[in-house]
Amino acid sequence: MLTLEEAVPATDYLRSQTEVQHTHLGGLLTLAVGAVCSYAFPSKASVPWFLFLLLLLVLGPLVLPGLMPKGNLLTYRIAILAYPIEGLLLGFIAYMEIWKVMPLDVPGLPTLNALFPWLAVLFPVFYYMYHFPSWRLRIQHQNLHAEQLAGPAPADHVAQIEELLAPALSHSPTYEEPWAEFTTVPATLKNWKLYLQLDAEYHGVWRVAFNGPWALVSFVDGTRVEVVKRGDLKIVADDPQPGRRRSLCLLRWNKNLFEGRITHDNFLKIHAWNNANKGDAPERRPPSRPEDEGAPKDPMQPLEVLPTGDDED
Repeated sequence: MLTLEEAVPATDYLRSQTEVQHTHLGGLLTLAVGAVCSYAFPSKASVPWFLFLLLLLVLGPLVLPGLMPKGNLLTYRIAILAYPIEGLLLGFIAYMEIWKVMPLDVPGLPTLNALFPWLAVLFPVFYYMYHFPSWRLRIQHQNLHAEQLAGPAPADHVAQIEELLAPALSHSPTYEEPWAEFTTVPATLKNWKLYLQLDAEYHGVWRVAFNGPWALVSFVDGTRVEVVKRGDLKIVADDPQPGRRRSLCLLRWNKNLFEGRITHDNFLKIHAWNNANKGDAPERRPPSRPEDEGAPKDPMQPLEVLPTGDDED
């Protein structure tokens, strides 16, 4: 088993590698093809044409990445440059398609015919707002990723990190596996307003792969992987109980701080690992606690429980 000192540089290298490999030009290629089709084909609106264009714009970014080779530093840098170009292409497609719709014919307001196509400006504006946080992070991290990947790869150590992380990314958590999961918000329709905020963080399912005195915390797609020492994964929950689908929780590890949702079983697994004696393996099946017992107290003085009074049944 790798020591903490060996695991940290190997995980840093793997994090840069996965971030770079996940970049692709599927969105740019899709919008470029869409712009050519919009300019060259039907000059009048029709339902089949709009359905074709919509399917192209929706399915292209989903299908093309699976057909392309893994990204590298070149595609990472091209993706940074592609961000403003993609917004312009989207605006061009919207402008061309709006012109194909029957113009507004409002008596006494002829200027609406000229103003109507300029609604296309809204499309790139929303696109830039939505993708700006991730674009900014790519710019901030490009030198870090280049430095990490320029050095000698600790191949054996990286392979061991990948081997430890692989089971946690392949299927749903069970008591037979020494790992757990939690979800960061926005996770439900109750939090729909969070989708409108400029947020540079990943939200969704995260996995924790336990490994004795340290663990790996990773986003479910394998990105953002970090090493966390035992006791440094702080978690407080709004009285998690058996039978609840998920409970509110607050999590902190390294430089990360999230509000999230967690099941009772996963809460117990993380808490048991945090409080196990150093050198001991984490419990595979934490014992159930009585329902009338409050949330376990962390001797490492975790964050205070937020008085949310909310839970998900």
